[in-house]
Amino acid sequence: DTAGMGGKGGPYRLDLQDGHDVMQISDEDKADISAEALAAAREMGREALLRRLAEIGMSEYDSAVYESFLRPVEQEVGQLRVILEGIEARAHEREWLKLQPHGELDDARLVDGAAGERLIYRRRGEKPPDPGAPQTKPKRLRFVLDISGSMYRFNSADRRLDRCCQMAVMIMEALEGFEHKYSWSLVGHSGDGPAVPLVDYARPPADRAQRLKVVQEMWAHAQFCPSGDSTLEAAEFAVAEVARQEADDYFVFLLSDANLQRYRIRPEELGQILTSDARVNAFVFFIAGGKEAARLAQALPFGRGIVVDDTAKLPGAFKEVFAAASSKT
Repeated sequence: DTAGMGGKGGPYRLDLQDGHDVMQISDEDKADISAEALAAAREMGREALLRRLAEIGMSEYDSAVYESFLRPVEQEVGQLRVILEGIEARAHEREWLKLQPHGELDDARLVDGAAGERLIYRRRGEKPPDPGAPQTKPKRLRFVLDISGSMYRFNSADRRLDRCCQMAVMIMEALEGFEHKYSWSLVGHSGDGPAVPLVDYARPPADRAQRLKVVQEMWAHAQFCPSGDSTLEAAEFAVAEVARQEADDYFVFLLSDANLQRYRIRPEELGQILTSDARVNAFVFFIAGGKEAARLAQALPFGRGIVVDDTAKLPGAFKEVFAAASSKT
């Protein structure tokens, strides 16, 4: 058993820059690997990941590397910042609504009632904020990016992991300075779990050096994580977690490379999860996958699944969906 592209039972994926062909063994071959070999491979992969993360933690900021991710999305960063700045408060405040036809008698309207006026009651209700009203609570955003092994494995074919990292950079750059309006977190999902921590709500990256480390951790995880899929669990956890604290509004954006059929995941299950909490605006972006991605998106509730055939368009597609979703809420 060896590491590398197509290495049966191997603990991780070799560097794609070394010229390895992309290969994927069949489910039958995967099932033929002993439990002992799989456990040993998982442990070797975990140790390799920890070593790589330690190297990232000690490395110095490389501006050229960061610029390679930022440069393709600089225009989208500027456009997204305009959108983020312009989004208005949504949360409805509970207050006394006056001039009601029923409810509790309004003492200030007793004379009007004696004169025959019918709208002399008041009741507690939710009043939408006035246009331009300041937000009293931040909006909560949860970004769930695919950093599974297939993202690394097929990056040489369509640059899907590159685009995913560019999207992460776009998000981090665009949200800088908006901490008063947006509370956000960024996690990954893979065969290693549904919520690999990358950016915590309370600790957004303070500068580009910290943002580069986030991207480097995404790459490292995709290379060394065990195979598998946590898309359903990632969506379910994100929808529940984002609404855990009171906020002005709630958003979940999940990225998947649409390899769901291989893991026998039904789109109906995913759709139920995305719409399980009416307060949460949850969306999934399918990259790659071809007809499979289109089939999945069509089976989801309208507007909840977005297919991005060209991964180069992923950052722009996210920007457009976020702008549209924010204007509807």
